[in-house]
Amino acid sequence: MQRDQLLAGRYRLGERLGKGGMSVVHRAHDEVLERDVAVKVLVAADQSARRRIQDEAKAAARLSHPNVTGVYDYGESLLHGRWVPFVVMELLSGRTLAQRLAAGPLPPREAVRVCAEVAAGLAAAHAQGLVHRDVKPENVVLAPTGAKVVDFGIAAVAGAPEIDFEGRLLGTPAYLAPERLAAGGVLPASDVYALGLLVHQVLTGRLPWHGETQTGMLRAHAYAEPGPLPAVDGVPAEIGRLYRRCVAKAPGDRPSAAEVARVLTGALARMPAAEPASGPADGPVRPPGAAGVDGRPARGGWGSRRGSRVVAALGAAVVGVVAVAGTLGDASGRRSGAADEPRTGIGTGPVGSTSVALPVTADAPKRPAAPGAGPPVGSATAGRSSPGPVAPSAAAPTGGGPTAPAPTGGAEPTPARPSEVDVVARGGVVTVRCDGKLAVVVDVAPAAGHHAEAYAPGPAREVRVELVSAESRSLVTVRCANGRPVPRVKEKGR
Repeated sequence: MQRDQLLAGRYRLGERLGKGGMSVVHRAHDEVLERDVAVKVLVAADQSARRRIQDEAKAAARLSHPNVTGVYDYGESLLHGRWVPFVVMELLSGRTLAQRLAAGPLPPREAVRVCAEVAAGLAAAHAQGLVHRDVKPENVVLAPTGAKVVDFGIAAVAGAPEIDFEGRLLGTPAYLAPERLAAGGVLPASDVYALGLLVHQVLTGRLPWHGETQTGMLRAHAYAEPGPLPAVDGVPAEIGRLYRRCVAKAPGDRPSAAEVARVLTGALARMPAAEPASGPADGPVRPPGAAGVDGRPARGGWGSRRGSRVVAALGAAVVGVVAVAGTLGDASGRRSGAADEPRTGIGTGPVGSTSVALPVTADAPKRPAAPGAGPPVGSATAGRSSPGPVAPSAAAPTGGGPTAPAPTGGAEPTPARPSEVDVVARGGVVTVRCDGKLAVVVDVAPAAGHHAEAYAPGPAREVRVELVSAESRSLVTVRCANGRPVPRVKEKGR
């Protein structure tokens, strides 16, 4: 799409606000109603992306609430011989909650107010039978009129199967409720679980647990009991009790979003007045679904992609996946025996989502790799080397999807199992191992702007992973010879 292009005879495109692997977001002007709007234009060609943007428009259009972003219209425009879908949305001024948390935890009154407003928005969605399924700081905008829940791109009807029509589980690893990993039905209580994590995060600047791998974080959701909310000056004890109820393992033990909103609103009325909260920055918010929506690139944790989602390829129940690989961090955020690293961990800020296929076969936990030189594209290395150093921040948002390790120099990587290697392609990193003559995909970490489109995890004589973006396509195939993976990488432009 070009600037000044007219969509559906009424939406005049302006500056581009952001771009991702699947969509581009523009500021636009509605020439019929004479107002500025945001237009999300789908650029991905696959049918699943097309259906998802349609579902987002339908889901959000059913809601009318001051704490939910407005969706005005959906349409399709002919571009280069094909029909391209677009969604017209409310153009918001302000920052995302993730951007605000980059400066540290919120003042108590502001934190409680924001969470109460998010809870009210979710309660409105739940009253319509909709479950958001991706509640996180990146999907909350601090608008002048209050917090707004945005991006209903993976919302689903309560009671529908958690697994989508392509056999995938969608969501953000750091905020996935335990029951979602069991691949049952969609529950409003799953949003409340993520809301509880949000309460902890806005008051403390971190999540209640640490983890440095995707499977480690999922394992925490399934098995680890989150710690209590630390004492914060001016925050009533009832909010700590509410937080513990929200993050209960059993969905039935959690309050409804409406109850959370009532409790937080009541507590807010009794909290002492504080200094004025920092107001949102002027200018439009870049709606989710495009790169750059959260300002600076996300860092640390799992890499630099934010705004996409985890895609769990389910060859078995995902609950079995959680216990597979990855270790949980200790209270300091470091794993036992790991060297001190100047990077932020999952516990220090919001971990962005990622498009990655989870492992389906059981294995011993992967050991963390020490920093080392990054392999060239197309190479295979033993174990995963850590990303380059990141300057510590009090609560800097940690990243989304993994990127290929950057050269850092220094020590050689600590090897994982002898038969396990990382295959590095332009589209990301695929971790594989051999079980005798059969190859198994252990993990898939797409690079920024990429997602796993085709995925055959094995065990099989040959496993395949296709990593795709709007500009390129990486096909990784792996066979086993003498008990060791033999990878091949094919790179194509699109």
